[in-house]
This record gives sequence, structure tokens and C-alpha cells, in this order.
Amino acid sequence: MGRFRPVLGILLAIVATCLVACGGPAAKIPTTYTPEILQQVELYSPGVASLRDRFPELEGYIQTKDWVNVQSFIHGPMGELRARMNRLAATLLTKDQPQAQSLAKELYVHLERLDEAAANGQQVLAGQEYRNALDDFDSFLALVPTFQ
Repeated sequence: MGRFRPVLGILLAIVATCLVACGGPAAKIPTTYTPEILQQVELYSPGVASLRDRFPELEGYIQTKDWVNVQSFIHGPMGELRARMNRLAATLLTKDQPQAQSLAKELYVHLERLDEAAANGQQVLAGQEYRNALDDFDSFLALVPTFQ
């Protein structure tokens, strides 16, 4: 019995530590947009939306097989798209963030494939990747609250 006393004391200390560490109040996760969150969203969304408005330019370059401008466009104006989308995704509701981050990643993958297709002069593949990128971009923007 004397041997178990120190072990029992350690075991009680571990249990007490776990109860104190895990027993605190749960963090509140916002389920709706607060004015502070909306202010952050409103700060980042115009930069992302403005890049979406430029996508038809890219389509025109693909249709005319202007591969140099396709690649320049992807590395130029679209080059900062990933950072902007990730910043905006971080301001969305917690439940929407994983989907937004996934869509941003997929969009970037499509742009990389489009860049590769342009380097190889593959118009059909470039067109498919453009449409996939556009679909992902639109799905991403659908998660962002709109402002009137």
C-alpha cells in the first residue's frame, strides 16, 4: 500500500491538471457576420472582385492563342490573386473558411495548369483550365457577403 501512495498522488495531479485545462469556457465562434468582421471583408473583397472582372481579358488571349499575354497575365495581375483570396478567406465565417481556402487553392492549381498549357500551345486544355478556374472563382465569391 505504501508503494501506491506516490503513484496515486501523481495520478490525481494529472487528473486535476486535465480538468482545469479542459474545463474552461468554450471559445465563441461567430455564426453571423459582426460589424467588425464585415469591415474586414469589405476591406479585402474589392481587390479580389476586381481581379474577377479582368478574367474576360484572359479568355480573349486564349481564344486568339496569344500565349505570351496569357502567361504574362497569369504572372502579372493574377500573380497576387492567391494572397488576396487567402486574406479574404481568413475574414469569412469559421464555417466557410475551409471551403474558401480550398477553392482558392484549386483556382491557383487551374491557373498553374493554364500557364503550362499556354507554354505548350494547347488551346483546348487552356480553355478547360480557364473555365475550371472561373467556376472556382465564382464559387469562392459566392461565399463572400455582398455590400449594397
